[in-house]
Amino acid sequence: MKKADARISADIAEELPEITREKAKKPARKAGTGTKKKSGRAKARSGSEKLTPAALYRKMIAFGKIYQVEKEQDFIEAARIYAEEAGLIDQMRDKIAEDGLTVEKTYKTGSVEVAHPLLSELPRHVESANKCLATIGNMIGERGTKKERAARDLDAFRLH
Repeated sequence: MKKADARISADIAEELPEITREKAKKPARKAGTGTKKKSGRAKARSGSEKLTPAALYRKMIAFGKIYQVEKEQDFIEAARIYAEEAGLIDQMRDKIAEDGLTVEKTYKTGSVEVAHPLLSELPRHVESANKCLATIGNMIGERGTKKERAARDLDAFRLH
C-alpha cells in the first residue's frame, strides 16, 4: 500500500442528512411510557419490571439464597457474569429490532446492504449466559441444600 493511500480525510457537512435529521427530531422514549412490545422470549422478570443487570443479579442472589449458595464466591461471580450477559443480550436484541436485520455499509464505490453485525455476536453471548446458568445449576446440585427443583427453577432464567 502506498503512503498516499493510507491518508484519512474527513468532510464537515453543513447540515445533517435527511435520515439523521428525522431521527434527531424524534423525542427520546421514556421508560415505562408508550406501548409495550409483546415478546415471545421468556425472561426472569415480571411484565412491569425493567430487565437490567442489577435487577437480574438481585434475582440470582435471591435464587441462591433458596439453595443456600448465595455467599459462595464462585456463585456470586457466575451470577454477576450471567446478569451482565443477559443485559447485553437484551440491548443487542433491542438494537436489532430498532435497526432491522440489515444495515447499509458504505464503501468508496457505493452502499451495500449487509446483515446486522450483532446477528453474529448474539449467539455467542446467549451461549455464554446459558453456560453460566449450567455452572450455577452444577453448584446447586453439588453444594445446595434443596436439590429437587433446582434445574426447573433455573430454567426461568434461561435465554433463547
